[in-house]
Amino acid sequence: MTRLQEMDDEVGAMGLKDVINRNLDRLTTEIIPTLRQVADEQLTQVRAKLDHFNRALADKALPKERKKRVGHISLETKAKEASQGKAAASKAKTVPKDSRKSSQRPKAD
Repeated sequence: MTRLQEMDDEVGAMGLKDVINRNLDRLTTEIIPTLRQVADEQLTQVRAKLDHFNRALADKALPKERKKRVGHISLETKAKEASQGKAAASKAKTVPKDSRKSSQRPKAD
């Protein structure tokens, strides 16, 4: 018996509205989540392949001498950013005494 015949039998026994509701329920609870999971897995694989391809192109595009220099510059930049971040954080924690005095309101006589 084909699926169409089964549905025809179901319509006769249950009513078209019930059959449609049951099929929509199955679609939303079983089929769509499965399709979404498969699509997410494939998207993750495509992103990984594109990332690998991009890195391979970048690797071929840069001469070896420049790669070393770029890596060194990158490390220097990160070190500067880290030291600036620590300095900014420590400045934010400590408030100079002068600024505290100026923010106080004079007492009314």
